[in-house]
Amino acid sequence: MSIRICTWNVKGSNNPIKRKAILNSLKKDKIQIAFLQETHLSDNEHNKYLREWVGQVYYSSYSTSKRGVIILIHKNLPLVVTDTYKDTEGRIILAKGTLYGEIILLGSIYSPNVNDDDFSALLFDRLVEMDSSNILIGGDFNCSLCPFLDRSPAQNTQSKSTRSLNNTLEEIGLVDIWRHLNPSTQSFTFHSLPHSSMSRIDYIFISRHLAHLVEKSDIGVIAISDHAPVNLVQDACSLCPDKWSFIRTI
Repeated sequence: MSIRICTWNVKGSNNPIKRKAILNSLKKDKIQIAFLQETHLSDNEHNKYLREWVGQVYYSSYSTSKRGVIILIHKNLPLVVTDTYKDTEGRIILAKGTLYGEIILLGSIYSPNVNDDDFSALLFDRLVEMDSSNILIGGDFNCSLCPFLDRSPAQNTQSKSTRSLNNTLEEIGLVDIWRHLNPSTQSFTFHSLPHSSMSRIDYIFISRHLAHLVEKSDIGVIAISDHAPVNLVQDACSLCPDKWSFIRTI
């Protein structure tokens, strides 16, 4: 038995048929925590997920045609949320809570597609202020951490956005879990038809000291959306109250 986590830019979910397809896909893959981006829903429409998803729902809205992020937590996962933060731009939703006696911070992020120092600073500050040593965030960060491996055609130089994101990961102590488990593999999460290019811009980042709990991470197929979901699976036995042991650095 495993716990399954997914991040996915769904490129709109205001169409009820598409929203049902998204939720059916999560259900088929037995996802217990989902980070979705570009939901394209108002506050009232986001509340539809409360009826359609079996569990907790946290979101940040922007408009019915742009942005929007959401965290879905399955009812079978005993996560007690104690604090949340959402921005006003539909780009950041954070939820802090207790799971098996440990404080954990979850986040769904949709970064601007151009470098934005204000956004980077806001995200960094909020992650620090929420004050959890156990962080798990997913999202579309709109940049490739390793342009040579994560883009096709490959690039040899890092963008300002990439450098900024890498600095944030280093300062907070987060690791790109898919790359951590697949150090030399080339795989992509987004296909741009206008630019005839592919890139890996969707990630799950976790606190470095939690990486040993992860069983596997994979990139799904591009269907329903123009982005592929990124999945993380870990052995549920490691999450039992008497076995969930976080390795902390001193």
